[in-house]
Amino acid sequence: MSVFHTEDCGDGRHYHFRRIQTTAIRFRVKAEHDVAICLSPVNEEEDGTDRDAYEVFIGCWGGDESGIRRRGSGEDVVKVHTPGILEGGEDYQAFWIKIKHGMIKVGKSGRKAAFMTYSDPSSLLHFSWYGYSTGWGAEGDWIFADEEDTSSSSSSALSSSDSEAEEINAMEERPIQYKRPARWVPSSGGYLPHRPISGGEGPDGEVYVGMARHEDAYVVGMVVPEHGSCYIPYGGDAIPKHEYFVLSNPASVNLTWEPGSQGKVPPGALQGGMSEDGEVLFIGRVNVDGVVSVGKVHGSHGVCYVPYGGSEHSHKNYEVLCVRSVTASV
Repeated sequence: MSVFHTEDCGDGRHYHFRRIQTTAIRFRVKAEHDVAICLSPVNEEEDGTDRDAYEVFIGCWGGDESGIRRRGSGEDVVKVHTPGILEGGEDYQAFWIKIKHGMIKVGKSGRKAAFMTYSDPSSLLHFSWYGYSTGWGAEGDWIFADEEDTSSSSSSALSSSDSEAEEINAMEERPIQYKRPARWVPSSGGYLPHRPISGGEGPDGEVYVGMARHEDAYVVGMVVPEHGSCYIPYGGDAIPKHEYFVLSNPASVNLTWEPGSQGKVPPGALQGGMSEDGEVLFIGRVNVDGVVSVGKVHGSHGVCYVPYGGSEHSHKNYEVLCVRSVTASV
């Protein structure tokens, strides 16, 4: 278990950035007051920009308030009274920050409900980094759940299907824990998370299962690391996305590609996104000119759409990503 220390940075926040690994950032921190997390689409220590960044403050403004700030404008979009939330830095306090469907939720472990919530669908889908900091006379020691998850084969990190109720694990006895089949990890620039799911050999090397938001849809496509992009099929085009999600398999669940046709999918098919009309999409792939392309199975259209050669191609016969076995861990 690694412990990270932050010095008092005063009133000028200095963040130490980490790549976001899951849809929920979980951490423990020991600090008297003024704990801060910055959510950003870039590693600001390299990029130097505040575009679309948000700051989450815990135990600030004298230690008794918490809030969410749009960093570029300096506007506090949420501010709540949270006296004693850090308990004076006497021991580690555990928190979670969940980013999903354009919404930030901030909660304290052991409590089911979030104590701060804010919605901004236009910006909150593009975070790939989070930074941590202490200031205004406070130092801090931090322990991150994704650090523990990366260094072992544990599947403890939250997946996109987790709810806040899972933060009260200590209150429940669970004799059997089922491995999660997969999770979407925010990414950009060709970065691949732990155990990304391969789609096969594409025109420019191995491609991976990806997803990106376009218009009002979440569209499955393929990540081409050499291009630093995820290509999605939409409206007749193969659209490159530089901010996207990569599907990973941290628990090494047995996933297989099974045949499907005419919009139908086999049992165990993994949901891969949603159309602008709210229809569930699935993860499909086809062979085009001897190479693989990954895209979306659109049931009501009866086809699998894939990006290839700058265009969107439709196919009535395809393969679908499915869960074939889920083993228990105790």
